[in-house]
Amino acid sequence: MGIFDKLFSSTSPAPTYTPKSEQEAWIAIMYACMEADGYVSEPEVKKMFELVAKEQPLFKNIHIADYYQPAMLTHKKVGGKVLIDNSADMVAPHNKAALFKAIMALLLADGILTDTEKEIATYLTTALPVELVEAKRIVDDILVSN
Repeated sequence: MGIFDKLFSSTSPAPTYTPKSEQEAWIAIMYACMEADGYVSEPEVKKMFELVAKEQPLFKNIHIADYYQPAMLTHKKVGGKVLIDNSADMVAPHNKAALFKAIMALLLADGILTDTEKEIATYLTTALPVELVEAKRIVDDILVSN
């Protein structure tokens, strides 16, 4: 390795992320899933806020927007799967199925799963983890209610 190789080589570590709370981990994972297709729409964001504010006691008296912007900015730095992987351990075991259900409600809001959404949903079953039987039950329940 020459002198210029050492001088100009990039040795900075890969960016990492650790959420500061379980609520931040939820929003980070949800954002990564919404962004899986390369675009987060305003209706998706509205639906996410609605799902966690109305249905999750974990978010009682919490300003969800406080967690949204850090998730969005971090996603740009580390990517979706790193965001999910580094956040999944912060989600309490008894809340993982509820988080999966909320994400699937987001992804299935239009009644279909694109190939990209199927890929991220499959990834979630191992990242959280959620048993395949339970994942199928959750998806079936959402499709019936839609």
